[in-house]
Amino acid sequence: MGGKWFVVNLLYKSIKTGILNRAIEANKKDPMEAEVFEERHVLVRAESRGQAHRIGEQLGRKAEQQYQNPYGEQVRWTFVALLDSYEVMDDLEHGAEIYSRYIVSSKGTTTEEVKERYFPEE
Repeated sequence: MGGKWFVVNLLYKSIKTGILNRAIEANKKDPMEAEVFEERHVLVRAESRGQAHRIGEQLGRKAEQQYQNPYGEQVRWTFVALLDSYEVMDDLEHGAEIYSRYIVSSKGTTTEEVKERYFPEE
């Protein structure tokens, strides 16, 4: 297969339905309801950025899944957007850069503020 390597950045949303098992819910450490999204970076080979987008969208839809969680709810992960794509310029080998982005912030923004805003789970 010819073409160039691209990384496509896919966004998924978790949608929960069904009756929540309250006995299990009472034992959860953090019972707060939240919207959950997953950002996924996928490597694809394509002739152009447009083709990489089409392939990424197909892969995004194909990776949708549904299951029952331990709380008795049906969880469906739905592909909601292709956020970005990036042509891989390095050869694919150990240490190759496959995705990067610039984060532009107001002057005086601290590293901790950037981490809290863009990487809160760390």
